[in-house]
Amino acid sequence: MGLLDQMRLGLCTIQRDRAPWIVEWLAFHYIVGFRKFYFYAHHCTDETSDILAKISSALDIKAFQIPGLMDFVQLKAYQHAYDNFGHEVDWMAFIDGDEFLFPVAADDLRDVLQDYSYRKMSALAAYWVCYGSSGHISEPPGLVIDNYRRRPNLNFIRNRHVKSIVMGRQQMTASANSHLFTTLFGTYDELMRPVTHGFMRDTEPSYEKLRINHYICQSQAYYLGFKNKSGMADAGHAVRRPDDWWSFHDQNDESDEMIGRFQDRLAKMVAELNGLLRN
Repeated sequence: MGLLDQMRLGLCTIQRDRAPWIVEWLAFHYIVGFRKFYFYAHHCTDETSDILAKISSALDIKAFQIPGLMDFVQLKAYQHAYDNFGHEVDWMAFIDGDEFLFPVAADDLRDVLQDYSYRKMSALAAYWVCYGSSGHISEPPGLVIDNYRRRPNLNFIRNRHVKSIVMGRQQMTASANSHLFTTLFGTYDELMRPVTHGFMRDTEPSYEKLRINHYICQSQAYYLGFKNKSGMADAGHAVRRPDDWWSFHDQNDESDEMIGRFQDRLAKMVAELNGLLRN
């Protein structure tokens, strides 16, 4: 077994009522290299728990139920995951259910992360690429990565948000927001530029090695029916998005097919996992 095969990647997430997309999200991140999943189901009223229980026969998932609404629940979940399981992995990523983290040129994230494993740093930041609704009024059937292929220009200001991939077996404090944590040796992006805020307003994002496709809108029906009413998990459950949120984010100027290279492998694994749900 080579060094790359020995590297263990963990993925932590907190999600609420995203049962229709959980299988795809887990399968996608498995095929890009994650092998341990730490899933916090927050105030879910759908089939999330049943899906996780059945898929756990095929994937290494530690699932936790958070039944009630609470403020800053995302930060509490992230802290719990790292404190209790940070020793199990070499790197732990922290992303949402509408975010898909992947290597730009490599097939496996471990090919990317091995280049940073021995640098004096504690976390690697990956930048968003936000996507619009692709004109969908209602939520279409099929895979998210197929249905949403249109986005604003890469210079869209919201793309300057990062999410963190933290080295295991160190120290991490999730106290400010879900994007950036307090760590021993700090956070850097793929160009080894220091990342000091979750939103790097004055830094041009780099996508040479990593990116996060953030399906921030999905369909208009999904936004109006759920997202606009669900609060913000790293702030308060009563926080509401401003009235112009949808019109600002739903930009579909350019077609982007980059993630499509994973489509065949993803469809195959989704079919296999869906077979477990029918049993």
